[in-house]
Amino acid sequence: MPGRIRYRPLRPDDGEAIADLHRRAILAVPRRFYTDAERQSWCDGIDPSAYQRLAAAGEIFDIATDGADRPIGFSGHLLQSDGWGEVSGLYVDPAHQGRGLGGGLLDRAERSMRACGRHRIRVSASLAALDFYRAHGYGVTGEAQHHTRGGTAIAIRRMEKRLTPTAPEREDSAPWRNFYGRRHGKRLRAGQRDLLDTRLAALAPQGVGWAENPQRDPIDLGALFPGLGRVWLEIGFGGGEHMIAQARANPDIGILGCEPFVNGVAQLLSAVERAGVDNLRIHAGDARDLMDVLPPASIDRAFLLYPDPWPKRRHWKRRFMNPEPLDQLARVMRAGADLRLATDIGDYVRHSLLALDAHPGFVWTADRAADWRVPWHDWSGTRYEAKAIREGRMPYYITAMRIGH
Repeated sequence: MPGRIRYRPLRPDDGEAIADLHRRAILAVPRRFYTDAERQSWCDGIDPSAYQRLAAAGEIFDIATDGADRPIGFSGHLLQSDGWGEVSGLYVDPAHQGRGLGGGLLDRAERSMRACGRHRIRVSASLAALDFYRAHGYGVTGEAQHHTRGGTAIAIRRMEKRLTPTAPEREDSAPWRNFYGRRHGKRLRAGQRDLLDTRLAALAPQGVGWAENPQRDPIDLGALFPGLGRVWLEIGFGGGEHMIAQARANPDIGILGCEPFVNGVAQLLSAVERAGVDNLRIHAGDARDLMDVLPPASIDRAFLLYPDPWPKRRHWKRRFMNPEPLDQLARVMRAGADLRLATDIGDYVRHSLLALDAHPGFVWTADRAADWRVPWHDWSGTRYEAKAIREGRMPYYITAMRIGH
């Protein structure tokens, strides 16, 4: 496979290369979606000089390239006068499908539009692309047709999506951090979208994003949790059932959770409305950005429950239990505070214990086998644990204590 994928803006000499890529992507669409004549008519209308004209008129292009700087994917987006953003097109070289280019290009377009104040996005999707956009949170709102230069009508679907205001800022506003994993799942219900638009802002800590706090000044946890003396942190709360249980059982403790998966955030917001708890706050984004701005020694307990195991060896660097995230966590946890890790993956346990043993800020507290086989006395369980037990996998419960300061 050619070298590392890189992204850059459109250049004047890109026209022929991306026109060729555009044609090959359309011709690779399976026949069950379009006839050969429809696809060929679509390709015949591609003009290599059109991309520069569109860019001059305000359309923004992102180009994905291989190690030799050859275009292997591209997307276009523009800002509409009615306050919407629109993804005008996204194509990936058929020879490079399966490398995450489509998701990477779409994510860049969304972040660009969000940075310009757009939180509602439209796209006209070909029939072959419906599942791709659905997987990224878009929902179908209607049917339409694209008429080629030769007059052939190509069936498309109108799709829309709302972006949460607290989603990550543009890449150029912060030091580069790779983020792996899904941000969007199946289409949200109307009530869930309304909660993201109305309720999330009231529960989100301010000053986490790089655009609003480029100096990374510490946030005020006292203002975030008025009258509460202690704060617990949950990293990757999934659907939020554990956070709700802890908030109910500990009304005198502030529960602060991080989760970049929008569908999980929506589920938690729905549960908060039903539970009526008021000691819970949500950062709908990368936990590392939040830990940047937490005051030193401000967290009294941290939870990492059923994190993504990233089972392939080449992906172990993506695991949370690695030196850099542990350094951040050690900085924000007070001496004597517990880090609780639950997982059903034995290799993740081994990896985590090696990372903890190598870190001067943590010590594993287990004295006997029951200390990692039996859950904590106030454990409420999660949906991931229930699934692991149903499928015959053994849960592990690891407690590490913050030492030093």
